[in-house]
Amino acid sequence: MKKVLIVKTGFSEFLDRGISTTVSLGDVLICTSILHLYKNDEVTWLTDWQARQLLRGNPYIKELLIFGSPALEGIARRKFDILINLEKDIGICTFSNRVWAVKKYGFYFDDKTHSIRTRKRSTGYLLSGQENHRDIHKNELELLYETVGRKWQGQGLVLAAGDAKVKYDVGFNHAVGKKWPTKAWPMEHWRTLEKLLKGKCSVSWQRGHTNLEQYIAWINSCRLIVTSDSLGQAIGQALGKKVITLYGPTNYLRMQNVPNVQLVPSTLPCPHMPCYMPVCVHDKFCMEYILPAKVARMCREHLR
Repeated sequence: MKKVLIVKTGFSEFLDRGISTTVSLGDVLICTSILHLYKNDEVTWLTDWQARQLLRGNPYIKELLIFGSPALEGIARRKFDILINLEKDIGICTFSNRVWAVKKYGFYFDDKTHSIRTRKRSTGYLLSGQENHRDIHKNELELLYETVGRKWQGQGLVLAAGDAKVKYDVGFNHAVGKKWPTKAWPMEHWRTLEKLLKGKCSVSWQRGHTNLEQYIAWINSCRLIVTSDSLGQAIGQALGKKVITLYGPTNYLRMQNVPNVQLVPSTLPCPHMPCYMPVCVHDKFCMEYILPAKVARMCREHLR
């Protein structure tokens, strides 16, 4: 049994070079897939307090630590067999250099070049921005497993959630985060989708978006989730729901071949996609080109 330390706070996204004070909860949840590799080991996971509810009760995490001075000081006095740092924050990367571990994976601070580097050459492109990932034809979980020198074999996300009675056929996960408001599907499309599904299946609009526990419970109450590229996609995926994800300004290839996730990329032939821009500056908005009739047809097909 190995002692494993995983550092994933959500300050940076696994596939993005940017650092933010807004914690990416979806990115934290996606990284739980790696726990399947260490389910028989003693795993310590360091995260931000905002992500703690996503990791509490996880059967593969023995110790959950909240990022801060007490946790960092405690880690500095311990020894680990494996350290996996999935954060690009310069302070965390510098700290990871000082952690005692037999084997280290992920990101670190290079004292010679004074820059953030990755310990696997094959995953060096993870340090570029997502807008530069057009030529990456692997999904996010494949890249995550490559970071630790392993091959992804379909392992899903791990989320501890209580049993829930399914009340609705389709859940409309329409809200998006503040970081990329351009991920949002136009509200008139959502209303049209509701009309197209009326009388054929029951529909529930998003609930509990400001309360993570309630939000998870709402998704758990639906058979199928229609969502943009957001936390709702990851939660639905982790709960084993059928998920239809609408993609425009972000790279849909990140989720290709992921079980239970059906991708619907925009049909707009925009040369800038995926642009990852928070505000669209072009004449045509890509998300408008995902037609409600197509999404309604997919909903009916998946609910058969």
